[in-house]
Amino acid sequence: MKSIRPLATVAAVLVFGICVYVFLLGNEVFDGHFKNDPFAWYFLAKGIFCAVSLIASSRILDTLLERLAPPKN
Repeated sequence: MKSIRPLATVAAVLVFGICVYVFLLGNEVFDGHFKNDPFAWYFLAKGIFCAVSLIASSRILDTLLERLAPPKN
């Protein structure tokens, strides 16, 4: 049986990477100083939440698919 876990892990890393980049861009870290922007912190929190929920959802789906699969002879 195929697993969705590798695809979800790649998607979680990609989403988290994009959100960290937006966080750094919003706080102007690349310009050499730090500006405390609330929208940047929102995107960082959103990235963490989305990455964790993608991984947790893939594990739940894999477990459900294993339990619902017909028994092998």
